[in-house]
This record gives sequence, structure tokens and C-alpha cells, in this order.
Amino acid sequence: MANIELDGANKKIKVDSGDLTLDVPGDIVLDADGGDIVVADGGTNILKVTNSSSDVVLQPQVDAKDIIFKQYDGTTVATVEDNGTFNVPANKLAIGGTAVTSTAAELNIMDGVTSTAAELNILDGVTSTAAELNILDGVTATASELNLLDGGTSVGSSITLADGDGFVVNDGGTMKTIPASDISTYAGGTIVKLHQNRSTSSASVVAVNNIFDDSTYSFYRVYACIDPGSDGVEIRFRWHDSGTNELTASVYRGQAVKQYRESSSTQGSGGNQGFWGATYATLTEATSSDYYGNAFIVMDMFPRTYNEFATRVNYNISCQDDAGSPQENNYYGAFLYDANTSLDNGGFRLETSSGTIQAHDICVYGFKK
Repeated sequence: MANIELDGANKKIKVDSGDLTLDVPGDIVLDADGGDIVVADGGTNILKVTNSSSDVVLQPQVDAKDIIFKQYDGTTVATVEDNGTFNVPANKLAIGGTAVTSTAAELNIMDGVTSTAAELNILDGVTSTAAELNILDGVTATASELNLLDGGTSVGSSITLADGDGFVVNDGGTMKTIPASDISTYAGGTIVKLHQNRSTSSASVVAVNNIFDDSTYSFYRVYACIDPGSDGVEIRFRWHDSGTNELTASVYRGQAVKQYRESSSTQGSGGNQGFWGATYATLTEATSSDYYGNAFIVMDMFPRTYNEFATRVNYNISCQDDAGSPQENNYYGAFLYDANTSLDNGGFRLETSSGTIQAHDICVYGFKK
């Protein structure tokens, strides 16, 4: 049987062997007026519980000792380490009953974040998965740029849209940036502008390359204004293949009629103008008085898609000759390229029989199938 000794001098209760059990019908109260309750082992203080003003302080009394909280089965649920770190095992932290599944590394991403609580609370209710949020990895957009996605009504200053400007679209679930030219093509309906070029610089030819797409378009229309810059020259036309090479085979065949008016009472016809087996199409005649200050051209092009071997063109040209005695000239003509040759992805050129073209403005439209 163990002996219990009351050591009044040292203010101790000593048991010479075994454990000491205090079993009372009520509560066991440790009332320390000094404010500290100390747990010791073998004379060495291990843990102190202190009443500090309105707080209760739990403090190890031996250096390098951690405070460890465990479940009944011995599983550690939290550790207050000697260095001050509060360590919770993975998957053991919950907030409001919801388990926190983020790793420490993932939470550390927030280190340095300057967002306010209100800004972070915007994420409340977000249902995106981690994979979906990871899409933001590497995003360099500013807050102002991202805020453009908010359905606000603020409208910035107007800009002049260009074909190279970008639009964001959802392409079957994938967000992509596309050029404004794609929007123009989609919204253009049946008629689509395929090319436009304007220049006030002198050039030997006006070339339009790689614009025909016969799988998409049935017909093409060309509007052009050119300034030949010289008297006595013809305006000529020649096809290009997809490699921008001139098609010079002797298979151009056509005819045009010239009509003119000089005054309210003077008018006439220049007669028939034709070519057969030529290496280019001659659109106008060459006269000493024609200066073609501005030659206005409209051409309708019909690809080789209607069980024919030839690509056909109908055209009209209006111009003025002789600055001293103006005469209005109109040419009405048609020609074909009589060869079993596809002009798909090809183009054409306008040029004069001599000299250069001083200025031009040309536009090509395609009519969808």
C-alpha cells in the first residue's frame, strides 16, 4: 500500500509509489492566487498555465518543447512549435465546417496580394474548378482590363476599327481573339469586300493578287479609278495565277464598243474594237487625244465554274479625252480567257500600253454562293 505524506514545510503532498487519484463528488478546483498553475516532472517545471489579465496563457517551461494536441487514438491534430509556428496536418483544417483542401504552397500564392477583403469576397460563390482557375496562370491583364469583362455600362472613347483589330469570341467553348476582318466577312452577308487599295504614287501596274476563292464565291465585281497620266495609251488587263505570275498565253478574246458625246448635238460611236488570240485584253483604244485623266472602271468577273473552259469578264469604262474640247467616252465590252486553267487563288493586273499609272483606287467584292 502506498503512503501519502503531507509535507507542510515544503507545501507538498507526496506519494511514495503509484498514481494519485483525486475522486470527489463535486468538482476539483485548483485555486492559485498567484495566477500560475505549474505542471512539473521530476522536479522540473514543464508547463505553466497563467491568468494574465483577461487572457489565459499556456506556456512550456522547457526550451525547444512543442505543445501538441492529439485525439484519443493518439493522432496529432495540431502542434504549437517552439519557433511559434502553428502546424495543422494536411486535410485537418476546416472553416465553418468546410474542409480547407488547399496546400500550404497553394495558399502561399496569396502572399503579397493587395486585394481588399471586399475584392476577395467577389470569389464567394465561384464554382470554377482548380483547373479552370489555373487558366489565369500567366495572365498579364491589368485589373482595368479584366474589369472590361464585367457587365458594366461604361463606354470608352470611340476608335476607328481596322481589319487587324481583335475581337474576343467563344469558338465552340474555346475563347479566341480573331481579327475584325473575320467579323466583317461573317456579317457581310452575300457580298464581301475582298480587297481595296488606293495610292497616289506612280506605278507601272496595278496588281491584285491571291483573292479569288471559287469554292466560296460565284462572281466578283471590281470598281477602279485609274489615272494613266499619258495621252494615246491603251488600258490593258491580264490575269495572274496563284503564284502571282502573269498568264500570257494567246487565248484572250474580246470585243468592245466605244460611244462618245462632245456636245448636246454631237455624238457618235467609235466602232467595234476587238482582239482574238491576244496575250492580254485591250479594254480601250489608243487615240492621240485621249488622256484619261480619270478612267472609271466597273468589271464583272465570272469564274470557270459553269461547264465552260473560259473565265469571262463584262466591263464598262467611262473617261474623258482632250482637255481643250472635252469629250465623254464610254466603252462597253466583254472578253474571255479561253483556256482550261483555274484562276482560283489568283488575281489580275491593270496597266497601260506605255508609261505609268499616276494614281489609282481599286476595290474587289465577292458574291457568295
